[in-house]
Amino acid sequence: MNHTIGRHRRLYGLFHETGTDKYRRDLVSSFTDGRTNNSAELSDLEADELIKHLEKMTRKEHGPTHSGVDYKGQQMRRRILSLCYNVGWVIWSQTRGKHEIDWPRLNSWMIKYGYLHKPMNDYTYSELQRLVKQFENMTTNVLSTPKTPPQ
Repeated sequence: MNHTIGRHRRLYGLFHETGTDKYRRDLVSSFTDGRTNNSAELSDLEADELIKHLEKMTRKEHGPTHSGVDYKGQQMRRRILSLCYNVGWVIWSQTRGKHEIDWPRLNSWMIKYGYLHKPMNDYTYSELQRLVKQFENMTTNVLSTPKTPPQ
């Protein structure tokens, strides 16, 4: 394990508290820029950042429910992830035997072209509304552009 057992316990406690247990691999992947989806391989810095993110989700001002999970924000993030599948921003995972989001590509797009130039999980609910619209416009342009066959 690349981080302390205390951090690891805190991380799993927060996954449970925020209801993100089943999305933990995707969260870990997004915080490691796709390097790994295994929380045991998080560095101290990456674990601390993920813990801070999950702690924000537990505060009342960040979510409408008693658990603090921002369901509206999660729904918009899932919309962006769904659009990634539409435009082919996926990679094949040999270990899981299915296509998964190409997190390095998505995160680099967010930082380079997203209107606030930050990772998707750092957008607030009100900021996500504009980001989803921007991402939808991008996917519409990509899907409507005719592809030229290779010469």
